[in-house]
Amino acid sequence: MTIRTRLTLRFTGLVSAILALAFACLYAFCWYFISSDFYRRLDRKADTVGELLIRQRMEPHLLGQITRLRKDQLPAQKLAVYDGRNSPVFITNEQRPLAVSTKDLDAIRKKKSKKFRQGAAYVTGIRYETDAEQYVVLASAENHYGDQFLRRMLVVLIGLFGVIVAIVAFSGWLYAGEVLRPIQRMEQQLNHIFPNTLQKRLPVRADNDEISRLSTTINRLLDRIDESFRLQRMFVANVSHELKNPLTQISSQLEVALLNRRESAVYEQTIRSVLDDVGDLSTLTRELLQLSQVSQASAVNLLTDSVRLDEVIWDIRDEVGATNPRYEVSVYFDELPDDFNQLAVPGNTALLRIALKNLTENACKFSDDGKARIQVRFNETTVLISVENTGVPIPAEDLPYIFEPFYRSRKTAETRGYGVGLSLVERIVRLHQGKITVQSSDGQTIFRLELVRTFTA
Repeated sequence: MTIRTRLTLRFTGLVSAILALAFACLYAFCWYFISSDFYRRLDRKADTVGELLIRQRMEPHLLGQITRLRKDQLPAQKLAVYDGRNSPVFITNEQRPLAVSTKDLDAIRKKKSKKFRQGAAYVTGIRYETDAEQYVVLASAENHYGDQFLRRMLVVLIGLFGVIVAIVAFSGWLYAGEVLRPIQRMEQQLNHIFPNTLQKRLPVRADNDEISRLSTTINRLLDRIDESFRLQRMFVANVSHELKNPLTQISSQLEVALLNRRESAVYEQTIRSVLDDVGDLSTLTRELLQLSQVSQASAVNLLTDSVRLDEVIWDIRDEVGATNPRYEVSVYFDELPDDFNQLAVPGNTALLRIALKNLTENACKFSDDGKARIQVRFNETTVLISVENTGVPIPAEDLPYIFEPFYRSRKTAETRGYGVGLSLVERIVRLHQGKITVQSSDGQTIFRLELVRTFTA
């Protein structure tokens, strides 16, 4: 069922319910007014009979004649008086018997009055008392005009209800179509957006309504998709390039080695060169696997440790210093806490070690003197880590792209690497709900990490 149909049905149902309630109240009011007015007329006739027959002691036959001669006779009118033994002492219109049960008469004596229906007739009963006996005066008649008016009114209301419901349903269908027309236009425009036309965007109206906000949200989603496709294309192109070079070198060296017979030393040199290229391929493959495995979807299974950052940093200082005698790492803590658990963050020890080691090795690799400085600060909610080095700063035009996979600036193009390390660091930090920023100017480069001490849902 389409949204337009559901809106039409709900709108029609709501209006129909309100209209039915209004018509029911109108009919009930008319029925109550007509019935009450007719019962009042019967009460007056019963009072008249009771007053003349019981109070004034008028002869029954004389009262019967007066009653028949009156011009305000009601349709099928019948008057009756019963004594304390439920025996009739006065009855008019005897050809139309009024069958009132003893139970009804007792109820009238108990309640002093009672109004009820007997078939098509309206009946009212009043108790009259004398010193000697209790009497019950009954007056009944048929309300032809009132009942006919109510029947006609019911038919008119039902017909009017059907007509109005039909008009409301048609109007609701048109109104729902008008309301959903912008969404239909959005659907048509989105159907014309393909991977090769991702630059297209939905028009956003000036009025800040729900449709405009939805268009803005979809445009932002398209921006992210476009950026994802761009990164994917760049990733594939860079991976192809990085894989092509060592594979070409391996193939060329082996082909050259097979052209002629050579001495064993030449073959040994060729094999060592091929092994170096295979090692480069292995390193690249390992870094790509690490990059692909770090995603937000795996956070639940990965981030289960309580990581003491001070211990990780000291280990990294020793590891980086051992990889190259020229590298030197200095670690500074602004103020050590009384409780060292304040330096712990939730996460994954191996991933945080990879991120901090990559930053530290990069800092040593691109510094003028091979030195890096790690500074640690903490507060109640976060742990702040800065990795600094001195040397040629990163160009300002390269800063927005350094965390993209395989991006290498002019400064790093001459240095051995694949451009995966900083992208991996950024993903790991984001996985830990942290932030990483970089500042590079005046011969100094600083990477700042902000890791939270408590994850948010």
